[in-house]
Amino acid sequence: MSKFQRMRDLMELKKFDSQDELVEQIVKIVSDIISKKPDAVLCFACGETPRPVMDKLFEVRKNGEIDFSRVRLLGLDEWIGVGRGTVGSCSQMLYDDFFSPMKFRTDQINIFDGLSKNLDVDIKNINQIVEELGIDFVLLGIGMNGHIGLNEPGFNPDEKAHVVELSDMTKKVMAKYFDQEINLQQGITLGFSQLLSAQKIILMATGERKAKIVKEIVNSEPNNSLPASMFKQSEHESFFFIDEAAGAKL
Repeated sequence: MSKFQRMRDLMELKKFDSQDELVEQIVKIVSDIISKKPDAVLCFACGETPRPVMDKLFEVRKNGEIDFSRVRLLGLDEWIGVGRGTVGSCSQMLYDDFFSPMKFRTDQINIFDGLSKNLDVDIKNINQIVEELGIDFVLLGIGMNGHIGLNEPGFNPDEKAHVVELSDMTKKVMAKYFDQEINLQQGITLGFSQLLSAQKIILMATGERKAKIVKEIVNSEPNNSLPASMFKQSEHESFFFIDEAAGAKL
């Protein structure tokens, strides 16, 4: 049984008794969106937090419950200097965890290339896609410093896709993704204005290690020092899904 609570401003907090229950609810939401709009534009963060959702969506596809053949996929972010061939890159995780198992075609996928020689063109292309098609759904994890995508504390909330300097916290945490030592200083990410424009937004936090930052987000006023808090100003449907462990300090 989930517990529902309206956070200050516009983001709704939903606390679930288990991660499995949380994942089931997200999958239901995604399925409903695609049923109503088969060519929906979906944006998924990569990494450990959203992986169970991707696994469950694969089960849904395998069982033939939802037709994913017309959806469009947007990448959220990428480290500059690595690509799909590097274990730990965002593109590698998205392909291995989601795109390949789901058998998405290349024409359905629009992600950043961290090895691009012309990032300005990549940024322009992604911005054009978002401007023309919009974003119907975005699933986001939360960094230990509250960053969203690679929108770090102190970010400009009006920006579109852009290159960012990685914070010390992010550089420390990102090391767990790679099977080799890699010195990365920059990333590329969708901008906050684009994420806020999504028709439905879900922030997802699971596990005890996220309990501290979850408490900070819930108790803070919207401010760009804590990027995740800015979703309290969203004009669209915005939810903060947490499990029992992530909500332990509330």
